[in-house]
Amino acid sequence: MPQIQAPAIRLSHSRLKQFGSLLLKAAGLQEPAAQLVSDSLVESNLRGIDSHGLARLPHYLSRIRAGSIEPRPDIDVRELAPATSLVDGGNGLGQLVMWQAADEAVRLARQAGAGWVSAQNSSHCGALSYYGLKIAEAGMIGFAFTHVDSMVVPHGSSKPFCGTNPICITAPGAEGKSLCLDMATSITPWNSVQNAITEGVPIPTGWAVDSDGCETTDPAQVMAVHPFGGHKGSGLGIMIDVLCAMLSGSPYGPDIPKMYGDLSQQRNLGGLVGAIDVSRFIPEDTFRQRVDQMMRCVGSLTPSQPDGRVLYPGEPEIICREERLANGIPLGLGVIENLNRCAQQYKQEPLTDGDASRANRADD
Repeated sequence: MPQIQAPAIRLSHSRLKQFGSLLLKAAGLQEPAAQLVSDSLVESNLRGIDSHGLARLPHYLSRIRAGSIEPRPDIDVRELAPATSLVDGGNGLGQLVMWQAADEAVRLARQAGAGWVSAQNSSHCGALSYYGLKIAEAGMIGFAFTHVDSMVVPHGSSKPFCGTNPICITAPGAEGKSLCLDMATSITPWNSVQNAITEGVPIPTGWAVDSDGCETTDPAQVMAVHPFGGHKGSGLGIMIDVLCAMLSGSPYGPDIPKMYGDLSQQRNLGGLVGAIDVSRFIPEDTFRQRVDQMMRCVGSLTPSQPDGRVLYPGEPEIICREERLANGIPLGLGVIENLNRCAQQYKQEPLTDGDASRANRADD
């Protein structure tokens, strides 16, 4: 998924996880919840999904202060049938809600062979791979869907209707590696536009339109982004709204409160998480070995470019994670400024000082 390019500073993942957790605890979360949310954000950065990384933390903190996100929600899980449940997130952080939904989907799949969990009264949940990979680690095929407010122009339209509505499908392989497709149904995540505003850089041509429906590279003028693949991404995004809104009784499309609108207004987002216990069809070890074989077959294909490689779904993120674990996570200077401002507000140590910024400057 396309991301912006801006000057950055590299920081260790352990430092960032600790920093995020301390801020979230200071905002009222209990320690286990704070650690989970911080871990989900930093894992997104490690995997190269910076649009859903620690850059989103200041927004979460603003919504907690404004009262639209409950720092200690009463999350209710209700089993509806042997293979279906409903999770009411109590307007908590979406990471806590979807993590609970993934837990429940695995539990249902253990007893029924498959489990489907609808979520309601949630908020922004970050990258879906965090939940899909949790299901894959349990030896199951995972599915995760969420929706957001109207920010994508359907194919043939000049006005937005549904959100960037991502989809994640995972399958467990051997040696701790899994197939992981995690993508927005838009050409880029909306938060890539927000990151461009933060860093003061333009966005590429073809990403977005302004309020008149005209192409723009100025992130501050963006009214909506394009779907990927024209009518294909457009149709998939609308159907994901059906999965997330209609089953949970949540609002859809234009009726969803804006993420960056009135911060005191609860978002009431929905979601859907599913798990299939592969052992009901085939021994789990056999399944994992066959997935591993598929990964190797994909990797052995002749690349279209002389110096290229054919990668399986999720492999670019694995490669990025290994590199960033070794060399640190690059955070944009604007993101760091926002995070340091939050640290000051919550009386925590800043991420960097001037000397550290100069010493760890990175251009990616």
